[in-house]
Amino acid sequence: MGTNQGRRAGAKAEERAQSAGALEGVALGLPALLRAEKLQKRAARTGFDWPDASGARAKIDEELAEVEAAVTHEEREEEIGDLLFAMVNWARKQGVDPEAALRGANAKFERRFRAMEAEAGEAFAGLDLDGKEALWVKAKGG
Repeated sequence: MGTNQGRRAGAKAEERAQSAGALEGVALGLPALLRAEKLQKRAARTGFDWPDASGARAKIDEELAEVEAAVTHEEREEEIGDLLFAMVNWARKQGVDPEAALRGANAKFERRFRAMEAEAGEAFAGLDLDGKEALWVKAKGG
């Protein structure tokens, strides 16, 4: 593709994006963390973004306070959604892929939990929380 053709194609794509709205085309079927990140990136292209990670971090504190102040289940669910969205934003500002980070955390939890179960054997289910916590610390290597 020639240079002028490339510029025209890019300009046309930008025109379409502006006329359709910045968030158009972000697939509803994406995993929620990935979709949140894509929505935030699209919004950022329009200038709607924190200048640095500190604004995103402060938003987490604000959203956490709103979760704690929520009275009904519906309010808590909405506020936890806002908190998760803010966490994705902070991860994005840190240059971290939130989907990959959560996948890694899941795998780490699973490894440690399986180590706890293996250590305790059949007695695991009957242990109190302190006993399970001691196994957790051991599984963490601490």
